[in-house]
Amino acid sequence: MFTIPRPNVIQSSEGFTVEVVGRSRILYTEPGKKLFIDAELLAGPSGLVIYTDSINTWDAPTGEKITEEEKHRIIENIRKAFRFRGIEIEMQ
Repeated sequence: MFTIPRPNVIQSSEGFTVEVVGRSRILYTEPGKKLFIDAELLAGPSGLVIYTDSINTWDAPTGEKITEEEKHRIIENIRKAFRFRGIEIEMQ
C-alpha cells in the first residue's frame, strides 16, 4: 500500500520511500539507508528515466556497496511506487 505524505513523495507500507528531488534526482530511502539516484523527467509515455549506473553505493551513513539483489529490489520498488501514481519509468 502506498501513501503520499507530501508533494513528490511516495511512501510504501513495506518501509521504503521514493522522493523526486528536482528534475534530475530521486531520493530512495529504506530504514537506516538512503540513496540519491540520477534520473530525468521525460515528456512522453515514460514519465521518468532512471540511470541504473547510479545505484551502486548507499549514501551516508552506511556507505555500503549495493549488491545486485539490492539493486534489483530498489529498481522494482521505484517502479511500483511510480505505477501507483500512474507513471511508467524507463531504465537506462
